[in-house]
Amino acid sequence: MRPIIALLSRGDYTVFMATETWIEVRVIVPARMQEEASLFLTDFSGRGVIIEEENVPAGGVVIRAYFRPEEYGDWQRQELQDYIKRLSSYELYPLGLEVRQVAEEDWAEAWKAHFKPLKVTDRLVIRPPWEEYAPQLGETVITIYPGMAFGTGRHASTLLCLKALEQVWEPGPPRAGSPWQVLDVGTGTGILALAAALWGAEVLAIDLDPEAVAAALENVRLNNLIDRVLVEETPLASLRQRFGLIMANITAPDLLQLADALTARLLNDGVLIISGFLTGDAPRLAARYQALGLHQTGFLTQDDWGALIFRRP
Repeated sequence: MRPIIALLSRGDYTVFMATETWIEVRVIVPARMQEEASLFLTDFSGRGVIIEEENVPAGGVVIRAYFRPEEYGDWQRQELQDYIKRLSSYELYPLGLEVRQVAEEDWAEAWKAHFKPLKVTDRLVIRPPWEEYAPQLGETVITIYPGMAFGTGRHASTLLCLKALEQVWEPGPPRAGSPWQVLDVGTGTGILALAAALWGAEVLAIDLDPEAVAAALENVRLNNLIDRVLVEETPLASLRQRFGLIMANITAPDLLQLADALTARLLNDGVLIISGFLTGDAPRLAARYQALGLHQTGFLTQDDWGALIFRRP
């Protein structure tokens, strides 16, 4: 993984530059908690965060969130302290909390400078729109604007989904549905949908979060894939068509809850890729989907995170 990732929405960037100083909250958490903590701080601050993995305690990451001075008071301070206490009750270390005042220019340059092109698999490279990258033979380049939605290719669950996608795609593209052959559930930034589309698929990408839909639409435009990727703020239960390949990088509780709906949308001989869960949840998830008639054909792991691959006979 790259040393630092930055998550920021364009709208928040404009607002951020309009003031002179901000309150920077630096939270240290174990590396395996970076997704959960990042989402907590994104929701808590209402803005993107910066994640650092250099010059931090072994096994940890630093997540930086930003507040206007008038937004950060006793309530916010207490809430963050309580959050660190909750993590410590699970014996998660390292942990830490630091608050300081920073100039807007320092932050604006930091997040942009540290989001660089990253080769996430043997075939896929992720780059931000302000960084040029000359692809090598056989490489596919995806342009991702690092907005507030989850999915920049840095987190293990996203990496696992991309690797699983490569694995199932190599023998040949999935059977086509009507009109879309691939469904991306909880698309976030749209990174999985974009990868499939760049390899020739027609993709329906859905998410219930309007911020995620906006981020995915922007990334579809940046990759010139408007004719191959349709992004909708649509519940899975509202869909009626079936797909040759379904990808769902969401939480373990959501994967359990949506198991029937995901299976119902899969064509015969179709492939389902699920991730977003810790390896300890894999047996329960595998049993749930196998009970619905799917056959497990793969299990990938990285940094305590897992991805399962199923096929519908």
